[in-house]
Amino acid sequence: MRRFIIGTIFLAMIIVGSGLAATAFAENKAAEGNKKIIVIIDTQILLAMEGTKIVYEYDVVTGRPKKETHPGDYGISRKFKDYTSKTYGSPMPYSMFFSKDGKAIHGTQWATIRSYLHAYLTESVGSQGCVGLTEEDAKILFAWAPIGTLIEVMGEETEEIEEIKD
Repeated sequence: MRRFIIGTIFLAMIIVGSGLAATAFAENKAAEGNKKIIVIIDTQILLAMEGTKIVYEYDVVTGRPKKETHPGDYGISRKFKDYTSKTYGSPMPYSMFFSKDGKAIHGTQWATIRSYLHAYLTESVGSQGCVGLTEEDAKILFAWAPIGTLIEVMGEETEEIEEIKD
């Protein structure tokens, strides 16, 4: 009988402890749940949002013709601090993958210049479909955005985004 009582108390402690851990985890996820990344292809801009507040705004380079970054709603499915493209053999520091076909937000060389050229002169300097930003910006965004963070890729800025930016 004594073992039964001790076992029951021990089991109750595990259940209560698990409940507290699950509650803390849920609260942490709820706090992170208001994070969202918006990529605007037309202007080659990435906005990191918490609620309706812009936390970070970065120049990016998106896909070139026949390797487009497609508009849509995604989520970060996996993250790698150091990654090398299996297809192209190029380094992709601070990768945050968001599409089934392997597109990611990651650091890349000459991101700011390529962003400007892509947005204002020629799309031919674009990426292979990923969203590239400077390695330093990628590092900051990588630390800020947990797996599951929503990513909205849009073709052009909406009035709602313009208002937030003003």
